[in-house]
Amino acid sequence: MVKVGFIVEGTSDFIILKSDKFQKLLRYKLNLVSDESLIRIAKSRPFMMKYLKDLTGSLEKEDVDYLFILVDQDDNECPMETKQKLIGYRDNSHYNKAFHIYIVMTRELEAWFLADDNLKFKYEGQPEEILNPSDVVAEQLGTSSHVKIANRIKDKFSIKRASKNAPSAKRFLEKLERISTGDIDNIIYG
Repeated sequence: MVKVGFIVEGTSDFIILKSDKFQKLLRYKLNLVSDESLIRIAKSRPFMMKYLKDLTGSLEKEDVDYLFILVDQDDNECPMETKQKLIGYRDNSHYNKAFHIYIVMTRELEAWFLADDNLKFKYEGQPEEILNPSDVVAEQLGTSSHVKIANRIKDKFSIKRASKNAPSAKRFLEKLERISTGDIDNIIYG
């Protein structure tokens, strides 16, 4: 089986990726191996940039075949600039080439929650075009805590359903599916 690791910005991302629902998708639908020991939380984008070598190195020791870095598209920073820094890091051979790194930009994880029609959030427009999707989700759930939101949603949220309405969720799922089928030649890194 193919072993997949993740680096995420925050605890809420960690909660969703380690959830039983997501882990069952990886293991039973996609035949991929991962668990919470293969997920690293950077805590913030600056920390991620500063300690990316350590974060990737710790996953290298776990013998992951593929590594996904999930980065929020913050409003005050150009997402392409952040992505280019991470790609530059990768292309400068600061990591072991035994595994491949994919970078997935999301507006915020909460945009994926909005995109999952079964969660029945009320909003206007496209989920990933909403500037602060966490505010929309927080208002409707009655808490602004990203951790509380993730814990309330983790067992109901489906990346497959979200991928129908959120392009970044679709790209993420497609990359996972291609890895699971061995169709890695058609994957665009980054």
